[in-house]
Amino acid sequence: MDKNDRWIIDHFEEIVDKYGGECIAVVNEEIVAIDPSLKRVEEEAEKKYPDKEPSVLRVPKKESLVCILIL
Repeated sequence: MDKNDRWIIDHFEEIVDKYGGECIAVVNEEIVAIDPSLKRVEEEAEKKYPDKEPSVLRVPKKESLVCILIL
C-alpha cells in the first residue's frame, strides 16, 4: 500500500461525503482529478503528473455504505 492509498483510507469518510458517486485520482496525497469516468480521471492525473502513479477509485455513495444491524 502506498502513501496515496493510506491517505484515501485516512480520509475515506470525508471523500465519500464530498465525492460520493464520482471517481477520483489521488497523487501526492491530494485529489487531482474528479469525474464520473474512471478512465478520464486516470488520464487527467497522468497528464498532470506523468512521472507519478495515481491511485484511482470510484467513490461509493454514502447510502450504499449503510450497514444494518440485526439483533
